[in-house]
Amino acid sequence: MKFIQSVLIASCFALVGVTTNADEATLWEKRPQPWIRRAEPILSARTTKQSWCKIVCYSPHVIYHDGKFCMWYLGTSTASRTNDIVMGYAESKDGFHWSEHPQNPIITADDVPWGQIIQTPFVLFDRDDSIFKMWFVSGNVPRDKNGKPLSNDQRLGYATSQDGIAWKVHPKPIFPSARSPSVIKEGPHSYRMWMGSRPNVKDHNSGELYTNIYQFTSKDGLQWERSEKPVLRPSGPARSTVYPFVIKEDSGYSMWYGCHVAGGKFELFYANSDDGKHWHVDHTQPAFPAAQDKKRFDGRYTSTPCIVRTGKRLLLYYSARDWKSEYIDIKGRKRRDGSGVYSHIGVAELRIP
Repeated sequence: MKFIQSVLIASCFALVGVTTNADEATLWEKRPQPWIRRAEPILSARTTKQSWCKIVCYSPHVIYHDGKFCMWYLGTSTASRTNDIVMGYAESKDGFHWSEHPQNPIITADDVPWGQIIQTPFVLFDRDDSIFKMWFVSGNVPRDKNGKPLSNDQRLGYATSQDGIAWKVHPKPIFPSARSPSVIKEGPHSYRMWMGSRPNVKDHNSGELYTNIYQFTSKDGLQWERSEKPVLRPSGPARSTVYPFVIKEDSGYSMWYGCHVAGGKFELFYANSDDGKHWHVDHTQPAFPAAQDKKRFDGRYTSTPCIVRTGKRLLLYYSARDWKSEYIDIKGRKRRDGSGVYSHIGVAELRIP
């Protein structure tokens, strides 16, 4: 695939405790941030040979572990909006060319005793415990005949694995209102998380799950305490704030997250903080806009960011929607999703001076 020079970016680091020099900090301040995108997606529902993700293919979480890149991602072949979203796994030697696991999907609703849909996985390899740990979202989301949710009960789940493929799911949800967890382990008994959550955790009907990002703390990664107030909310042209990903650096904390904006688009923004509690936000310009090109796979949405650092190279993985609204469902029927379909996973590269 050819690289295309772009001044577009979004991020989600797979490593924490990294050092940021002056040159790197300057890169984050630019709008848009100067990433180089690839011309084609690295995984796509339109090109996959696996049957489980031929309509939706999105929400990548990537880490570099044991000499290889590991990706957990979501998909379905039923419809654009459906409850049977499941999780797959893929590996890569270089971060660009991926091999989908032959036994995909690796997690389905049958593995979650308290939920139906699988959403927004976040994985880290805990070197203290020598085990993979995953925080994800599940729950019950009844829908009308057009796929529109009648209510939206999304809760935080937890799972562990020895190899990243076979997972043991915790028997109960660990927080009652959740969307897109981002976790940092700061010490043996110190976890911090940033995640979308409703002010009223019992309200399953409001849209506030997509407008309030809170900070959470935990001693074991299971029992979480939420901040009294959200640490980030929409403002200016940003109509939502969702999909946070936070990294801890010597200079403080950085967060990349998504916002709905005018024109039916969804783009990624950036904020920074000295302490992880009080954030400096700029909603006037996105850090990683949608390409807007009608021919590009990421022309309409850039979403769910995830970045891996290997030395002086950063790789950004993200979900993408193009401007195509029509698709064929599992029954062969022609369907339409006016917001587009999460069909692609893209990557962009940035080399630090």
